[in-house]
Amino acid sequence: MAQKYEIAFRELDFVKKRLRSVKDSEDRVIDDKNWIYMPFSNVLRVCLLAAIVSGSDAYCLEQNHRTLHRTSGKTNEEKSAIASDLISVVEQFIEAGQTADPRNRSKYLAARVFYHGHALTQGQAEGEILSLYRRWPTRKYGPLEEPEIFQIPKKRDVYKVTGTYEYELSNLNERLSGKSKITCILEHGGSRNRIIGLDENLIGDTTKYSRY
Repeated sequence: MAQKYEIAFRELDFVKKRLRSVKDSEDRVIDDKNWIYMPFSNVLRVCLLAAIVSGSDAYCLEQNHRTLHRTSGKTNEEKSAIASDLISVVEQFIEAGQTADPRNRSKYLAARVFYHGHALTQGQAEGEILSLYRRWPTRKYGPLEEPEIFQIPKKRDVYKVTGTYEYELSNLNERLSGKSKITCILEHGGSRNRIIGLDENLIGDTTKYSRY
């Protein structure tokens, strides 16, 4: 068992180092004690989610736009419906970011979510959303562009949705605009679909920042 924990922690350390390079570490701090006391099965689950969210092709199969061709046991109509439902969840999540209430976004998240490189509860993720809102009280988002959906192999009813959208954020003294690439991992549960993993990266050559 000790050997299994050692392997898991080595994998986790690699994931944390990879994510740290694209995140603002001064605003987010990983509490290592939480990882030490996390059950072994949860450690592996978080490592898997980190690999999927950060774009590891080893864990996903690309599908055509809005259509899933490798969902076994489902008709073409069912596959198309799943794709449309999950892409719609991501579109609604983005759109909800224009409202003042962070709960309008957090309601799309699972009770436990891998959010921007951190394993959080839904409440903790809602706090992160609120921090964004306070930093940028005025937010405008464009529609999700070129969405793609992937089925996660060997994970029943788990899918990855990616796409880009335009954003414009501002406060009294600053303005930030450009395009962002969003990656969401979702569990499909019939009438209840939830985001279990989420990450975003600003597209550098589109980013514009100015001060008034």
